[in-house]
Amino acid sequence: MRKDAHPLFQQYLHAVCSQVKAKELRQDIRAELTDHLEERMEVKLAEGSDEEAAAAWAIQQMGEADSVAQGLNHVHKPRTPWAMLGSLALLLAIALLVIYAVEQSYHARGSQLYISFFEKQTFFIAAGLLLLFALSRLPYRSLLRWSKWLYAGTILMVAVSASEYGVQVNGVSGYVNIGSFVVNTSVTSQYLFIIAAAGFLYRRKENWGAILWHTGLFTIIPMAIYSLAPSLPTLVIYAAAYTLLLIAAKCSWRWVLPHVFLNGLLMYGLTWYGRERFAGFLHREDLADGAGYVYVQIDEAIRSAGWWGHGFAAVADKLPFIHSDSIFTYMIYSLGWGFAAFVSVCILLFLIQLAQAGQSVRDSYGSMLIYGLSALFFVQFAWSIGMSLGLLPYSSVTLPLISYGGGNLLVQLTALGIIYSVYRGKDMVRIAWER
Repeated sequence: MRKDAHPLFQQYLHAVCSQVKAKELRQDIRAELTDHLEERMEVKLAEGSDEEAAAAWAIQQMGEADSVAQGLNHVHKPRTPWAMLGSLALLLAIALLVIYAVEQSYHARGSQLYISFFEKQTFFIAAGLLLLFALSRLPYRSLLRWSKWLYAGTILMVAVSASEYGVQVNGVSGYVNIGSFVVNTSVTSQYLFIIAAAGFLYRRKENWGAILWHTGLFTIIPMAIYSLAPSLPTLVIYAAAYTLLLIAAKCSWRWVLPHVFLNGLLMYGLTWYGRERFAGFLHREDLADGAGYVYVQIDEAIRSAGWWGHGFAAVADKLPFIHSDSIFTYMIYSLGWGFAAFVSVCILLFLIQLAQAGQSVRDSYGSMLIYGLSALFFVQFAWSIGMSLGLLPYSSVTLPLISYGGGNLLVQLTALGIIYSVYRGKDMVRIAWER
């Protein structure tokens, strides 16, 4: 006899499962409840009861259908990552405070600003948060079906940005117009490649053919794109984040080793691109009038700051790009080491929340999405803060969520919307998915 063959069981299971809001779990719940009903029915049958009485007794032992459904809905309900959202709100508030200070500093030193940094950043934060909460309501697993197309679309977007249809910003290529927005394809493609890679890794097969195919798609092609740009920061950030994704996906050394080896080879081949800048990093005092100039200014700014800094909106005319690349250095210079330490703790708490979100998700695809996207945040935070302290080579790496830049901010909040969607549905998806 099939487990759900008894008419009383069928009626009871329909009454329960039709009230379960997590539709994807209804099949699993039905199977589990059927097992419990069958076990109880077997007990009564062993005592000599007839089948009808045994089935009725088993249902009575399970409880009223409405009560059981209510209990299941309480367990399998959407979850809100309050700690992550709280730390995000704190970082965005810090961003507005610092951007306002930067804008006032530019005005104080006589710089002509054609737009208000503060107003524009406020607009993009509001737009990004709307996007974040909209994405959090969408089923994240729909991305799995689109992994191949997402990868192809990313390649097409990068190709368009490198063609005559691409646009330049401040003399730098690698941008495309999408409506009224200008999109930095180097930054955006990192996130898209990671999302696509999570889908491919979820369905991976453990053989050398799959490893070579995957290495070509997510190591050789992206690295070639970033090498030809050339965009060394993007190359390093993506390479590090993808390595962390492979580890989080529990891939064997056969997957990780080719990626690490090829990236090392490509980065060595690109040493000519950053050789002068790297020499300035190592020999800043000897090259203070050239490649070491920015490092000398960073060292001087953070040494002179003290715990409380030079004051809100202090003028720092020797630091470059205090609204973007050097924003953490400017925080130290203007608001002091105390404020910088507070911001660092907020960033650390935010990253911890992302890591804990990844650990709490049982669905391996959702977990890979969180870990992969979180790795991009981690690497960018680490590099931006490291170079702002003079500990890492200076490059065009902004501080996520805090530096000025509408396009980057929208991409980052979109990524967090996907993470929110995964966390929100962590107790509402089936675990035994077919790959």
